[in-house]
Amino acid sequence: MTPAQGKNSMNMPNFPKPAPLRANPRTSVGRLHVESEQSLYSVVEFEKAPFQIANFIGGDRAETQILSQDAATGESTQRVTIKKGWSAPIGHFDTDVEIFVLSGEVRQGGFKLRNLSYTYLPAGLATGPWEASEDTVMLFMPDRKPNYLTAPYADLEQIAENSAYHLNTQMNDRMVDYIPCKEINSMNWEQTTFLPAGSARKSLFKCPRTGRATWILGLVPMWIEGNFFAGHPTAEEAYLIRGDVQGHWSMQDDPFNRRYAAMRDNGYYWRPAHIAHGPFWSESGALCLFRTKDRLDCHWALHNPDITQR
Repeated sequence: MTPAQGKNSMNMPNFPKPAPLRANPRTSVGRLHVESEQSLYSVVEFEKAPFQIANFIGGDRAETQILSQDAATGESTQRVTIKKGWSAPIGHFDTDVEIFVLSGEVRQGGFKLRNLSYTYLPAGLATGPWEASEDTVMLFMPDRKPNYLTAPYADLEQIAENSAYHLNTQMNDRMVDYIPCKEINSMNWEQTTFLPAGSARKSLFKCPRTGRATWILGLVPMWIEGNFFAGHPTAEEAYLIRGDVQGHWSMQDDPFNRRYAAMRDNGYYWRPAHIAHGPFWSESGALCLFRTKDRLDCHWALHNPDITQR
């Protein structure tokens, strides 16, 4: 059992399969809503498939679990396991890609992506060479179906300097967005904007134009949100690295009638905009990776209209 699998890979409860959403067939939110007792409990038993990107990785070296996906564009969040010894040459993706390493170690050019580290790779920016020095579990999050292009770099020696100093990196208009490596163990905690005391965050990425963001949320043991539920004008997703988050969730089969569940190690959800959820609390504390598609604002409402319970 790897550290990323955790205790929930054993004795997985036999959750009932959620009923399909009773919506008009023409309804579309891009990615489908993923939020169920099973996904919140753990995704380690989700269906596995070969992970293949031409010129980058073959299915004999890695497998993927697709946690959520836009079928039209290929935008997705995938839990990918890569075998020790995998390597790939210098190249670039044709779409933005975020990677968060849950366990193991992958070298990206001159940078080691180790346990609980993050990289943001803008489209067209040269990266690599790549190599896995350990079996590695990561979240792989492309903005659309990715292609990995190596032809512009075929005559280069496969050393980190030849991607870092390449014109496709140094003269890339998106160079300001490039994050080669952030390790959350080396980052200070920051105050959260909306949540009560006992919560803090470590910011990994934020787009100043749209408010799109990726960050780590930390909760202390016995944290409680309060007597409120909220919605946001943006899609959001979270992966629970460790701990628990309990409360009232907006399940994909019945999103406007929230019901209680507990999110555990390796739990996950992807929720469309304006689907109300909460309130939440945590018994043991929590460490979560959060992402939003646009700026995160909160629209609050009382969970129970009896204001004496506020």
